[in-house]
Amino acid sequence: MNAILCVDIGTSSLKAAVIDVDGNVLAYSRQLFLFYNTTHAALEWQKALSSAISQIKETSPSALNNLDAICISGNGPTLVSVNGDTLLWNVETKPLCNEYKGKSLFIPRILAFRERFSNIWKDSDIIFSGPEFLIYCLTSCPVSILPEKRYKEAYWTEESLMQADFTKEEIKKLPDFAFSGYKVGCLTTSASLNIGLPSGIPIFCGAPDFISALVGTNTLQSGKLCDRAGSSEGINLCTPFPLESSKVRTLPSVIDPLWNASVLLPQSGKRFSDYKKKVERECGKEIAFDDLTNSFVKSDGSSALLEQGKYLMLQTALQVRDSLNILVQTAKEQNFSFYPKVMTITGGQASNDIWNQMKSDVLGIDIQVPYCSDAELIGDAAFTYTSLGAYPTLLQAASSLCKIQKVFVPKVQ
Repeated sequence: MNAILCVDIGTSSLKAAVIDVDGNVLAYSRQLFLFYNTTHAALEWQKALSSAISQIKETSPSALNNLDAICISGNGPTLVSVNGDTLLWNVETKPLCNEYKGKSLFIPRILAFRERFSNIWKDSDIIFSGPEFLIYCLTSCPVSILPEKRYKEAYWTEESLMQADFTKEEIKKLPDFAFSGYKVGCLTTSASLNIGLPSGIPIFCGAPDFISALVGTNTLQSGKLCDRAGSSEGINLCTPFPLESSKVRTLPSVIDPLWNASVLLPQSGKRFSDYKKKVERECGKEIAFDDLTNSFVKSDGSSALLEQGKYLMLQTALQVRDSLNILVQTAKEQNFSFYPKVMTITGGQASNDIWNQMKSDVLGIDIQVPYCSDAELIGDAAFTYTSLGAYPTLLQAASSLCKIQKVFVPKVQ
């Protein structure tokens, strides 16, 4: 086999990497969105993919030759109409759907979409649940990605939609489910002209980005831990059974019969990003992420601006520790005792050695960083290579493709 173009749609950027069957990243591109957090955010996705492909062609001319497939994952529960009207996952919808009492993560968002975009809802034949919109742009084939059969309760069924007051005609707007790793179709001629790749390349379903990240960090065995640190942050623990707690969100693992328990920090990355912009405005220049965190950590107290940044980093590390303690305590109360010794980190913070060391020191455990810190892309590769037969199981694919680059050990105090 040659390679797969793996694509992940984040909140503020699209990431793409060409990954071979051994997990090597042959080329990489990240394209920032200009109109993220707007009601037409999804209209940027295909353009961003085209820009990523152009950049990869410039930096690694041979990487895109003879692609075996393209796989796409992305943030959710984002909703997109067939024309690109977008309700992103992080837009507040509680005032619009307080009456919904079910277990679905998507139905409250669908209710909100129907209310906020009432005319668009009436006129749209298809409503996508996130990255499927880009898949549709590339293949003209509508699907809704289901990571694993036990996820139906967290998504929707015809019965749960009807209980939420959707008509049978409205339910038809939601495409049929296809599992992660499913071949949706092939790159159409028109789409190939738009993104700059040959037509006919098979297009596969990834998963919601947090699930692709769990696969890409190999957090697929009981007791394994992952810190997914992007605009938001989630501390994830693979468990042998569902943990029941108001402080913990439990969803199925993609490996039946395992589960994933997580504690969410919704704004941890965004807070730091916002503060970085504030420092840059006051300094009148753009500052590299690593240089900024280094200045924060080495602050001697003479600058309130730097001291506040150091506090923000430490506060995030302490929140991660508190989240891990919640998971440990909840698991213990429900007769699943585990002793955290190592946690894999992925996302924007994973590329910053200073922050990784701070987290290791605060948590008192090893922090390991994969070679590809955007683990969603490795997860996409695992889904696709398994479907193509390169690996017999998803578990074996994840274990082989997730390679650790660095390990941060707690410093002795």
